[in-house]
Formats: sequence, structure tokens, C-alpha cells
Amino acid sequence: MGISQRRIKIIHNPVAGGSKRRRLAIALKALKQHAKKVKVSPTKYAGHGVIRADKALNRTHKKPYDIVCAAGGDGTIAEVANGMRGSDSPLLVLPLGTANVFAREIGLGTSMRRIAAMVETLKEKTVYPGLIADRRFIMMVGAGIDSLAVAALDAKLKRKIGAVAYVIAAFKAVKRMKDLDLIIDVDGDQYKASQVVVTLGKKYGGPFTISPHASLHDPEFHVVLMKKKGFWAALKYGIALATGRLPYLKDVTITHGTKVTIDSPNSIPVQADGDYAGLLPVTLTMDEYPLTVLAPASK
Repeated sequence: MGISQRRIKIIHNPVAGGSKRRRLAIALKALKQHAKKVKVSPTKYAGHGVIRADKALNRTHKKPYDIVCAAGGDGTIAEVANGMRGSDSPLLVLPLGTANVFAREIGLGTSMRRIAAMVETLKEKTVYPGLIADRRFIMMVGAGIDSLAVAALDAKLKRKIGAVAYVIAAFKAVKRMKDLDLIIDVDGDQYKASQVVVTLGKKYGGPFTISPHASLHDPEFHVVLMKKKGFWAALKYGIALATGRLPYLKDVTITHGTKVTIDSPNSIPVQADGDYAGLLPVTLTMDEYPLTVLAPASK
């Protein structure tokens, strides 16, 4: 079912530059041509997207919206998905973030003009989120150099220069690489690694493939274990990811399961969908509630 004559609530992260506002305007024009009603609600603080989405679907005095739309990056999408937990209503994504991994994964891509041209042909698809404690994540959880970088990230710098801010943060985190001793349990099997990414899909960090056989449509995690420690190992893994070779390195293991515990004798931060998510240990499980998304028919 497309968007024709349906009521859409767009939850928008307004922390964006002029180019992102222009990209959003392209999508809004297309949506308003087809939908019965379109309303934009900006988020005002971290976690506000959860509240906005829940209210859009559970309004007591007015008719609930038919579609909830997340306009922002993967963090905004994850917030909105949390507010939609337990609902059968579909999620529409307008990618306005830095990496836009989820939009790439479901086949939308990042071109707002392309998305605008296909809005009426999008189909409802089922994907399976994960849970970190009681919080939904839509793409991945990581512990290692990526989580050290997220913890060291300067949010203001990220807004100015985008993905380059993560590279700067990663260099800031180099001194903590010696602490990356991780113990990972996957459905009862134990592993040791310096870095781990627990992913629901193929993509990571934008267009890069981290686990070629993973799929959001399968209710299981793919666990990518990078075993070697230190700056040069981290650099090797980064180059291998960028060139499509990471899954095939001899010191990288990919396994899968439905319950993953990550622990360490050291105080290591965790990132979920690119946002800081606390410190180890963490336990990850598959969400019992699937998520319905609007995606191209071919995906």
C-alpha cells in the first residue's frame, strides 16, 4: 500500500544545515501531492522522537496518523522506531543524516529526488530490530574503535563537517585502544576480540559492506569479530571495510545468533546506531515486535 490518501506525521531532527532543509522540502512537496494530510513535528531534545512517534500513533482525542515518517539520520530513525514499538503502522524514512545506513539498507538510497519520485510505489516490508536493554536499535551495536570514537565525538564539529568528525574522534581515541579486550557470547559460544559489530544488515558506516549475508528481513544478528588489537590493526580493518575486504580477512570471524552479550574487564563505551549507548557489559536480544517499513518493491 502506498501513501495515497493516508495521513503522515513527519518527525524531523531540525539540527541540520540549509542543504538538508532543501532536501526535506523536495520530499515534502511529493508527499503533499499524494497524502491526505502531512504534518511536520521537529524534535527538541534527545529522545523526543520516541515521544513524538508514540503520540502520533496513540492520540486519544484525534485520529491517529496512518504513517510515521522519520526525517533525519539513523539516530532519529531509531528514536522514532522506539516510539512505534508494538504498532503495525508503517515507518517512512527520509534520510538526512551523515551515514544514512538504514535508508541504504532498505533500498531507498540517499537521493531525495529519487525517493520523492517513488513515494507512491513504496511497499510495506517487515524488518526485525534488536534490543539493547529495553531500547530498540535498527542497524547495529558496536564496541571497539567505533564506540570509542562515538564517545569522543564533538557533536558541534559533526554538524559542521559531517563524517570527517568521526575520523578526528577516532584519532582521539587511539590512546584507549590498549583497553580493547572484549569477551563476546553468542548463543552460548564465547569469543575474544578487540572490536565487535553486532549487525542486523549488510551495511555499516554508509555504503560499506560489513556482513554480506545479513538481512534486516531475518530475525537474527550477524556478529563481526575483529581479533587483532592496536592502531595498525584498526587501520587495517578500516581500509579493508572501505575496500570491501573486511568480511574476508583471516583475523575476522562472522557468526550469527539471537542473543549476544559483550563484556570487558575495562570500561568500554558502546554505540548503537551511531549514538552513545552506555558502557559494557551489554546484552542484545531480538525484539519480539517486528517493524513495518515502506521500501522499494525490489527490496
